[in-house]
Amino acid sequence: MQIDARIQANVTALHERIAHSCRAAGRDPADVDILLATKQVPADRIATAVRTGIRLIGENKVQELAEKDAGLAGLDCTRHFIGHLQSNKVNQVLRHVSCIQSIDSVDLADRLQRRLDTLDQTIDVLVQVNTSAEDSKFGVTADGAADLIREVARRDRLRLRGLMTIGLPSDDPELARPSYRSLRAIRDDVRHSTGGELRLDVLSMGMSHDLDIAIAEGATMVRVGTAVFGTRQA
Repeated sequence: MQIDARIQANVTALHERIAHSCRAAGRDPADVDILLATKQVPADRIATAVRTGIRLIGENKVQELAEKDAGLAGLDCTRHFIGHLQSNKVNQVLRHVSCIQSIDSVDLADRLQRRLDTLDQTIDVLVQVNTSAEDSKFGVTADGAADLIREVARRDRLRLRGLMTIGLPSDDPELARPSYRSLRAIRDDVRHSTGGELRLDVLSMGMSHDLDIAIAEGATMVRVGTAVFGTRQA
């Protein structure tokens, strides 16, 4: 019960923090969705957070999607995949999620398209952009993002909703701002070049330590783990 109370208090504090950041940026807090980043978080703790009203869950690992199914059964929530997706894991992921936020190549888009053709299904996707240009990160380069966005948009089984990025990691959240500003600029450029045909309304960016900066730069979805569940053990 003590853990449940702490999670509930953290969610309340998170809503207040987002509202404050939105007011400072002249934005409506209702325009920013919270996605629970639940890597290594047990299903019972996720369930506690979902019961506070947060409906979006993001998993990084395919194995965890399956392992947590039973513990999340019956809850009013939607699951996204936010980690790097290997082509040989596509079938497993599609069983569990309504959105894949990490499309970073034409090859992956084609693999999903072929499998969804077989299933006669569609799925929401985001294109992941490596806006910080770090070799250790996945995602299409900023220079290659517009071409990939247009390619993904041509796949009729993939409903392209927007873009995702991971900000530059640093003890100073302000250093992530260029990463988030770059993602918004890429979105705006594609909107302009397509005459608004591609809206890309979702900008998934910002985590527990820098979500305030992300909101100031236009985030419509923040991926929050530590601020709700505490620091992971590993």
